[in-house]
Amino acid sequence: MSRPSWLRSQTAARTQHTTADTWQGRPIPDRQPINVNINYRIHDAHTGELLSFNTTNVLDGLRTDLERTQQEHPGARLVVTQYDGPAYKTGSEP
Repeated sequence: MSRPSWLRSQTAARTQHTTADTWQGRPIPDRQPINVNINYRIHDAHTGELLSFNTTNVLDGLRTDLERTQQEHPGARLVVTQYDGPAYKTGSEP
């Protein structure tokens, strides 16, 4: 199965990065990206209201959801919690 074009472009950008990442002037080890499901829910810390949920395997998707949720609920203090499975059963989990 081929990767979506947006993911191919991120992978290509990563492979073009030729300098080592550094933190506070010290190099950090080079690591390879992983592909695992991230099941999360976004709540308002003040009210406990569920504002969004999703399953993704790309951190950028989570970031985008956080930004969109914050725009839709400007007064909310967002709290993200990772869960051990999706909000709804997809048929592949018990």
